[in-house]
Amino acid sequence: MKQSGPRHIAREFALRELVGLHFLHDLDIDPLPPVSNWWGKDDRLSVNRDAESFARQMIAGVRKQTDRLDAMIQQHAKNWRLERMTKVDRNLLRLSVWELLFNPETPTRVILNEALELAKCYGDQDSYRFVNGILDPLAKSVRKNQ
Repeated sequence: MKQSGPRHIAREFALRELVGLHFLHDLDIDPLPPVSNWWGKDDRLSVNRDAESFARQMIAGVRKQTDRLDAMIQQHAKNWRLERMTKVDRNLLRLSVWELLFNPETPTRVILNEALELAKCYGDQDSYRFVNGILDPLAKSVRKNQ
């Protein structure tokens, strides 16, 4: 099994949490439980402090910036309304756009590759194409010099 670094694990946990909150129709649950209690321990997603810290940062950032992120996604989602997107795709796009905007130290290519990997794992069979079709031009508009 492929070993994942703390940031990949953090992105995966953040996506799971945001989708879970989305199913509850409540992105304002506060305080969030500790990351290590969200899904229990398993071989693939054991949590370390770096992953937990980054996951919490991403979740809080997406929750705070949801309107801005959604507006940017909608601007690049030709012929798609946010409400029609799957919860996984929508929240994965939110996480990725948040990271593009607020984590300039993470290379654009890493953010895009991570999004595609998570889309393949958690989305439907076309999610990675859909996510890439929106995220790639959006990333180019946000990070013009990369």
